[in-house]
Amino acid sequence: MATGEGYRGGADVTIPIAMTMAAFFGISLYNVIEINVQIFLQFRKRTGLYFWSLIWASWGIAIHSIGFLLQFFQICRNSYANITIITIGGVSMVIGQSVVLYSRLHLVVDDRRKIRWILKMIILSFFLFTVPPTVLNYGSNSPHPHPFLRPFEIYEKVMLFGFATQELIISSLYMWETRKMLRLITPNSSDTARRVMKHLIYINILIILMDISIIGTELGGAHVIQTTYKSAVYGVKLKLEFPVLNQLRAIVKRGGCSCDCSRPQISFITDEAMTPRPGYELVPRRHSSTTNTFLSTHQPSVSSGLNLAPSLQPIKLVSHNNESRLISDQALGRPRDYAAGSS
Repeated sequence: MATGEGYRGGADVTIPIAMTMAAFFGISLYNVIEINVQIFLQFRKRTGLYFWSLIWASWGIAIHSIGFLLQFFQICRNSYANITIITIGGVSMVIGQSVVLYSRLHLVVDDRRKIRWILKMIILSFFLFTVPPTVLNYGSNSPHPHPFLRPFEIYEKVMLFGFATQELIISSLYMWETRKMLRLITPNSSDTARRVMKHLIYINILIILMDISIIGTELGGAHVIQTTYKSAVYGVKLKLEFPVLNQLRAIVKRGGCSCDCSRPQISFITDEAMTPRPGYELVPRRHSSTTNTFLSTHQPSVSSGLNLAPSLQPIKLVSHNNESRLISDQALGRPRDYAAGSS
């Protein structure tokens, strides 16, 4: 191993380890290509935070992998250039993954204070877990690296723990709020609710295990393998976003038909749902933090997808014959901003 055990300059490794690193590099690039193909096939309207965060995070994987390839195999001997590429890719890959998780919280979380708290946590993690190791990384590759190498090695492990914990918090909040929403949408279909929750739990357990494997690789002293392995893992984590979204679409499809006919039909809101039927009018209603339902008088088609985005105020749909139905504030706003597979 080279000076600094992979934290500085090139990597003096055996041929099997070099082949393993190259394999992870190839897997990472393949994942990036596949993810981008899926994104552009499933997103009909390519706007919104969720869409762009997926793009940002996926390309961060490619840039991060290329940076370490240039550094470890000394394809580029300018250490500062290599570190700059690695830093840009690493920040995009890791912070981008957190933003992806954050950007779909509005689909299930009605309390905006929780969403703002998650956003503040992501911003804080950027300054805590990316700025210090970046400074230490540049210092470790300077003409006088010794004061920086040991702190950089320690902070690398702290950074991995920090980001893994952050993603665990966001995923746990998502599962908890999804569970509450399923109780409203499928009151008479407990089997469906349990199946959806099991699927989401399995996906998140897999993500947690992958994060643990990254930390274990780093703690095991295999830093050069950890850096390339991490890129491959983050690609797999992004690919798991699509099964999660498919579960949300399944919730939409089952939501209306699984409820008691005497209850208001629950569905995600589309443009057509915002046009009141004869005898109805739209009236602004004061926000209630306890409202966590997606109600409408419109039964969406299967192709309506996840046409959701946050809005400023909830709406109360009032009937002149004293029938009323509530529309959550999260079901309103810019349609299809976060659409996945919408048409």
